[in-house]
Amino acid sequence: MPYYAVAKGRNSGVYSNWNDCKSQVNGYSGASFKKFDTAAEASAFASGGGSSGSGAGRGAGRGAGRGAGSSSSSAASSSYGGGYGGSYGISSSSKVTKPSTSSPSSSSFSSSKSQPKTYKIYVDGASRGNGQSKSAPSGYGVYHGPGNSRNAAVGLHEVDDVSKHAPTNQRAELHAIKHALTDIKSDLKSGKSSSTKYEIHSDSKYAIQSVNEWSDKWSKNGWKTSTGQPVANSDLIRDAVQLKNEINDLHRERNWQPLEFHHVKGHSGDVGNDAADRLANQGADKMAR
Repeated sequence: MPYYAVAKGRNSGVYSNWNDCKSQVNGYSGASFKKFDTAAEASAFASGGGSSGSGAGRGAGRGAGRGAGSSSSSAASSSYGGGYGGSYGISSSSKVTKPSTSSPSSSSFSSSKSQPKTYKIYVDGASRGNGQSKSAPSGYGVYHGPGNSRNAAVGLHEVDDVSKHAPTNQRAELHAIKHALTDIKSDLKSGKSSSTKYEIHSDSKYAIQSVNEWSDKWSKNGWKTSTGQPVANSDLIRDAVQLKNEINDLHRERNWQPLEFHHVKGHSGDVGNDAADRLANQGADKMAR
């Protein structure tokens, strides 16, 4: 499959289809983008600002309006090197969920042209039984990249009171997002993330929307649903929202845009999502022992 690398555009990174790439470069002055045959080459091009051994393909609004082939050439290679840097993996969707209205408005952040390189964290949850038993093997995975020491496979019993909260996919997914948010905040506070900004990629629309959209309404309604029932998993959602808001405060200090959450389709061949899925199942295995 082809990989579309954007070195200079609205959001640099690697995309799995031309339409997603086009949306980042069409009409963007000085855009630099190129099509590759391997994810490793595409990632190197994107993170290198447009420089690659086979020559940088370059295009602006005019070129982007045609097809990918008209503004970029394909570099041939037979293996995936698993490179990980400013932008890792393939985002199967460039759609970003709308920021929570309680977060700082986008006008208080600088324009995207001054934004740092992005670093994608993939998260996933797994529950075998999904709420049917308090001992159902469940866990979550957090994937930073190949061989990264922060990759995590966690059994839900290690972080949750499973006697009080029956393990579910939803709780596992929320724990995974909370773990990733904690990692991001730690890096921002320590100064490690001075030129690289994180994104969170998850195949759970429920978890993303709970943290990034629905939480506003729930909070205003006393964490009750429209029918007056307590919001499920509100303990985890509140913790995640708090972390997200603290991260956005740190972003604003750096004149960065708010933290982005991306939804990816599960079991679709997305390299990062598949890795997070494997870690989540390893976490569930720990609970099964």
